[in-house]
Amino acid sequence: MDLPNADSSTTPGEGQVTSAGGGARGGTRQTVRPPSLKRAVIQGVILAVLYFILIRFIWKDPGATTATYVIVPLVGFFMFTGVAYAVDRFTYQRRLRKLKGSSK
Repeated sequence: MDLPNADSSTTPGEGQVTSAGGGARGGTRQTVRPPSLKRAVIQGVILAVLYFILIRFIWKDPGATTATYVIVPLVGFFMFTGVAYAVDRFTYQRRLRKLKGSSK
């Protein structure tokens, strides 16, 4: 029975956690992922679908038109996507500054 070679060097992919030590707390390091517009758009689409379901089926307004059911989720999509991307970019830059400061 052959076991895989233990000394083969593989590097972890983006976003994976690498372990430098054996402890549960110390020695773990997480790679910092840059902000992604794709991730923000996916979150925005999920939010827009939830808005549509909420407005169309749960919060039934007798005076609401079809345009209301479309416009509110679209506005929510664009607003949320912009805010989500800005927050991701802010946290990414903050983590980079923190990593840069800790390596000195």
